[in-house]
Amino acid sequence: MIDPIYSPVAPGGAGLSEAMGSPTLGKEEFLQLLVAQLKNQDPLEPSNPEEMAAQLAQFSSVEQLININDQLATQAASNDAMAQALNNSSAVSVIGKDVLAAGNVVDVTGNGGEIVTVAVDGVGGPATLAIYDAAGFEVGSLALGPVGGGRQEIQIDALSAGLPAGRYTYDVSVTNASGEPVTVQTLMRARVDGVRYGAQGPVLFSGATEISLADVVEIISQ
Repeated sequence: MIDPIYSPVAPGGAGLSEAMGSPTLGKEEFLQLLVAQLKNQDPLEPSNPEEMAAQLAQFSSVEQLININDQLATQAASNDAMAQALNNSSAVSVIGKDVLAAGNVVDVTGNGGEIVTVAVDGVGGPATLAIYDAAGFEVGSLALGPVGGGRQEIQIDALSAGLPAGRYTYDVSVTNASGEPVTVQTLMRARVDGVRYGAQGPVLFSGATEISLADVVEIISQ
């Protein structure tokens, strides 16, 4: 009698699953193995009914597990499609509104009044703000003094007043009482002009700036 886990050998020495080009054993392959076992069993010592029943039960269990896996995959695809639809709807709803999103872009108008927003870990500490031009060169820095923890809005007129109008980036560094750096998340405020849909989800446009919908932390009421 051939053992139930025996895998018949295909021409050339390859196993059945290898001959079929599949590295895994599905229900069709399992059934073929069972049929192959019956064909190749010793006629003088055939499989007894108990063994046959056990193998059929095993086949049934394999088929049920495969069906459950297929159902879970279908459900996951459905959930992904629903989430994508909700994201698309949310993206359209913010067109024409201001959003606060992760980023470090600031537009200097030449008229003053520019504000940057940061989220500071812990209790904060002494801070320094640096601003950079489009090429990444630092064009000014300003000691801000003590900055508290949490979300903070910082007026940058002292720096932006002497800069040509345009788009810049900024960085804020904070140290705690021990002189160690504190984590700071820079945020940017932008008016959403449009939306583009892609494989990675909706992307918002504010002029030439692209903002992933996942980076938006707040929609600002007008």
